[in-house]
Amino acid sequence: MGGGGSKEPRVVYVDKYKDVTGEKVREAKERKARELREQAERERRQIEEAERREEERRRQLQQQEEQEKQRHAAQLRKLQDEALGERKKLLLYNFGDKHGLRNFTGVDISDMQSSDRGLRIGMFGPSGSGKSCFINTCERAMKLTTKGTCETQTSGAEGTILVQEYLDDVGSKFCMVDTRGFFHFNVNEYRAMTNIVYGRILPGEKIDLEGKKDVDKDDSWDTFPHWLHAIVIVLSARDPLLLNGQHVTNLNTIREFMRPRGIAPVTVVTHVDEVKDKSELDKIKLKASAATGSPQSHVFFIENYHPEHDDRDFNIELRAMEIINSALVVGERYVKIHKQQQQYAEEEKRAAAGQASAKESVDDFFRRLCDNKHIPFDKFGPVIATLTEEDITTTKLLRDNWDDLEAELQISSRMKTYIKEALFE
Repeated sequence: MGGGGSKEPRVVYVDKYKDVTGEKVREAKERKARELREQAERERRQIEEAERREEERRRQLQQQEEQEKQRHAAQLRKLQDEALGERKKLLLYNFGDKHGLRNFTGVDISDMQSSDRGLRIGMFGPSGSGKSCFINTCERAMKLTTKGTCETQTSGAEGTILVQEYLDDVGSKFCMVDTRGFFHFNVNEYRAMTNIVYGRILPGEKIDLEGKKDVDKDDSWDTFPHWLHAIVIVLSARDPLLLNGQHVTNLNTIREFMRPRGIAPVTVVTHVDEVKDKSELDKIKLKASAATGSPQSHVFFIENYHPEHDDRDFNIELRAMEIINSALVVGERYVKIHKQQQQYAEEEKRAAAGQASAKESVDDFFRRLCDNKHIPFDKFGPVIATLTEEDITTTKLLRDNWDDLEAELQISSRMKTYIKEALFE
């Protein structure tokens, strides 16, 4: 081998970062910064969009709440106007307004029209029924007060009743008559009902039930306007005697009193706000109808005002006035039926008297007159003789020709009045 020795291998180092210059480093930093800025911008826009949506949601919610307030205020104004309208109509009520005076054609209702109290609505209900609260609710609706004047506790001991009038001072032709201490479900209930309905217990008078005799309308010494013309029976939806059906038996005496007299009661069921299951209300209405004898259309639910309830509730007031209107409707119907029955009875009586007078002799007529007026029979001797000469031999002939005969008879005007009254009674 030659003498020049071998060369050592040359090592070449390659810098893999030789292409990364300062310029590219700067570009990378800028790109990174730009990406961060863009991400921050996106996040800012997302936050702004979320805030905008939240603001829009709040605005819409506020708008909905405002619209709801406006709707509620409009409904409240509508209810208020409706309540004030019903109140005005009740304040202006006159007997016959519900059915119209044409419905009473041929029936004499002058006594009802001239009565200061007008149509009297009797209020009955057992202790705790909410009757007093209902009367106070009606007073608040009609008088626009924050409380009524009917005391909620029962007055009087068992065996006594107290009758008190309400709404008799509002200027309308109706009033409510509260009966306290009633509904003890004893043998005196029928007698008490009779005395109350026929006006024998005066407002403010406390009566011992056992001290009243058994009487009926035929021997009533009171005038018809003093009677009760409508009856409202108040029961509680929470009354166990109503819920278990016991009131069907308890109120049998009341139903037996009203039915033959043509009195259709209105039933009010209170404390309905305490009924948890509203599906039970239909069953309660059926039980109340069965207990009082009211048709279901005349059974009303109501949430009464309570003493601590100062705010006005037009729904409550409208319901109370609806019940009053219903009582006035059935009351007017009862008055018409009663007066028609009276009229028919009088017509039958006159017809029977007419048939009797057609056969009754003049002698018998004057004997009857003398017995009634305690007049000696011989005082009419000359009169009978004159009538015999004129061939007036019967009461019917005397009545038919009275206008011509009256001036001819030689008797005093007082005697002529007695004869005329007996002929045309």
